[in-house]
Amino acid sequence: MRVLIVSQHFTPEVTAARFRIEPFVEALCAGGHEVEVICAVPNHPEGVIEPAFRGRPLVRQRTTQLSVDYVWVRVAPVKNMRSRLELYASFAAMATAVGSLRRRPDVILASSPPLTVGLAGALLAIRHRVPWVLDVRDLWPKAAVVLGELNSKRAVKAAEVLERWLYERADLITTVTEPFGEHIAEHAPAGKRIDVMPNGTTRAWLERGRRRPDRAKLGLPTNLFVWAYAGNLGLYHGLDTAMEAAERLGEGFQLLLIGHGPLREELEARAAELPPGRVRIEGLMSPDDAADHLLAADALLVALRASLDDVISSKLFDYCALGRPLVVAANGETRRLAEGAAVIAEPEDPDAMAAAVRRLRDDPELGRMLGERARDLAAEYLREDVALRLTGALERLTADRSRR
Repeated sequence: MRVLIVSQHFTPEVTAARFRIEPFVEALCAGGHEVEVICAVPNHPEGVIEPAFRGRPLVRQRTTQLSVDYVWVRVAPVKNMRSRLELYASFAAMATAVGSLRRRPDVILASSPPLTVGLAGALLAIRHRVPWVLDVRDLWPKAAVVLGELNSKRAVKAAEVLERWLYERADLITTVTEPFGEHIAEHAPAGKRIDVMPNGTTRAWLERGRRRPDRAKLGLPTNLFVWAYAGNLGLYHGLDTAMEAAERLGEGFQLLLIGHGPLREELEARAAELPPGRVRIEGLMSPDDAADHLLAADALLVALRASLDDVISSKLFDYCALGRPLVVAANGETRRLAEGAAVIAEPEDPDAMAAAVRRLRDDPELGRMLGERARDLAAEYLREDVALRLTGALERLTADRSRR
């Protein structure tokens, strides 16, 4: 097959979209298929285009079976509704234009959010007269409204109309959780094929979890209980609660935050108000460096806003693979999965979060046991297995179309 994948984010950006799409690409190439990815020039999360990609409308990188088209998008360091809509609209326009000029694929996969990626996928499917798959990693506009990213009634209404249109047009819809699948089924035409293909970890992360880096070489304190989070410092994760929990924990503990995002400056200002060493904030790291810091920590934090009860935090599986004790402060699907493999705390409750961290510090044997259970859980959710399922689904779509 020739497979065209449309995604707002891809390598080298460190995003959930990248880590979902990469295994799909690897499995398709390993199966002998030709893959083209259209994505935005790297700009996340700072809202600044990386120097190597500036000044050109298109940067193409190509290997034997894979080509990646990085297209220009309108970016801005300030994240508000207008700048987000300009970013999403510019990518959809550029992706549609570039994809329309490429050789006809056999099938198209568009991974959302944002919904405008799905729109580009649908338009390209019409242009090339091929089947297409809408991959739903998060429900839009629902999530954007809950988090306050979308607050215009007119924009919400337009997004809801687009959401239903995309569900109607797609030949197959894939998504990451059962509640997402139920929501889609309620808004899609009767009988629409919906496959739940969850996120997960990799065998490489499971193998990595068998070792422990030298903590002192990483600059982490050896006399404090370090609890760590790595990822987007954004609206989803309730990190303001983590800051309050760090204050309540007092001496003997350090909260390590790794990453970047719209709340970074706010978190840094809050950290500056606390005693030195209570909170440490590091910038963006490569996945390997971030994994080493997580492995060297005493406990890891998975947190979500209380309202995000139909979401499974994608970092849950990688954290579990590392075998470190987990504190999970979330409702719904993330909490359900983590039961028995983590200390559970009520989301957005700093006292409960602090108590969970303190419990792990005071009971090392509990942490060891939970780490083992977490690794067992991670082994049940491998990205490689999901990628093979997707490959089979795409092959069936193209075979069905050829028989018509």
